[in-house]
Amino acid sequence: MVGLGGGFVIVPVLRLFFGLNPAAASGTSLALVVANSASGSLAYMLQRRVHVRVGLLLSAAAFPASILGAIAVKRLPSNWFDLLFAAFITVIAIDILRSSRRRLERRHDAAAVDGLAGMRWPIVVAAGFAVGLISSLFGVGGGVVLIPSLLYLSELPAHAITATSQFAILLTSPVGLAAHYAQHDIDWNYVVPLVAGGLLGGPVGARLSLRVHSPHLMKFIAAALIAAAVALAARHLFG
Repeated sequence: MVGLGGGFVIVPVLRLFFGLNPAAASGTSLALVVANSASGSLAYMLQRRVHVRVGLLLSAAAFPASILGAIAVKRLPSNWFDLLFAAFITVIAIDILRSSRRRLERRHDAAAVDGLAGMRWPIVVAAGFAVGLISSLFGVGGGVVLIPSLLYLSELPAHAITATSQFAILLTSPVGLAAHYAQHDIDWNYVVPLVAGGLLGGPVGARLSLRVHSPHLMKFIAAALIAAAVALAARHLFG
């Protein structure tokens, strides 16, 4: 629905309720992200809302960073993982709440995606590298970087932003998943139910996003990020 891949919800659940270590939570979460982004991207492609050129450039830059992120999370202590993740997504959420309405008011959701320039390629490459690193490090798919980048630095309308983000995540997350698999970071007991839920939820979210106005869609993103951050931080600050 919001183009984030679903990992930002699953990682706190796997950490808080199932006790997985950071590397296992990230690797297992990416299995959901791959399934969810695959089904969601198919729906978005059929709706012709994906800016394909931007998505391909983002994914190309993200490939090497995805491997680096998978290696880095193995060396990150659990408490630092949770607190860094919580701080990062809180900053993103606050910035979206503060700035998204003003930026979205200058956009028109009816704009033809294919006719838009999208983003300048140096910005796309930088954003893609950050997406790959964050995706494998935290297991969230990279949408928490990609959504704000497309919102602030591209001319795409909001519903094209969520669609292009999901498409880029589909292309980049399998690289991170493969890197985690090579390091034995995936807990297969959770993969099947997560993938089944992701395949069902992806098309439903893509359809629901058409019924939500752009400012409301961005507020939903911010609220979901803050909820996940509070849950992770509370584990260490009040536990």
